Amino acid sequence: MPISAEQFKNIHDLVRYLNDLESKVNLLEEQNSALRTSLEEMSTRNADLVAFLKENWPKTSLFHRSFWVRALTIFGHNLVIQLILGVFLTIIYFAILAPVLIQLFRQMSGSLP
Repeated sequence: MPISAEQFKNIHDLVRYLNDLESKVNLLEEQNSALRTSLEEMSTRNADLVAFLKENWPKTSLFHRSFWVRALTIFGHNLVIQLILGVFLTIIYFAILAPVLIQLFRQMSGSLP
């Protein structure tokens, strides 16, 4: 709202108006300083969080920026676990199946003329 000369009847109205404006400016400056302080505190906390994550985040290609690097890393992890499980399950399969096959071959060889 623009200020006009008709707004003030005398100098006391002008002084009162200016004092109101000054008190509003002082209040806004106090609020601004409180907001700046809280912003600095948040910035410090965010910087501490980023530093913590950089120190403790695993150093792996799973978090690489490139999609292809992440995809190949996941493929490699999947391939390795499949090989490990495949070898383990093959050993168990032959450990269980070998005695059965030996027994079957003995029975077949004993029944031949």
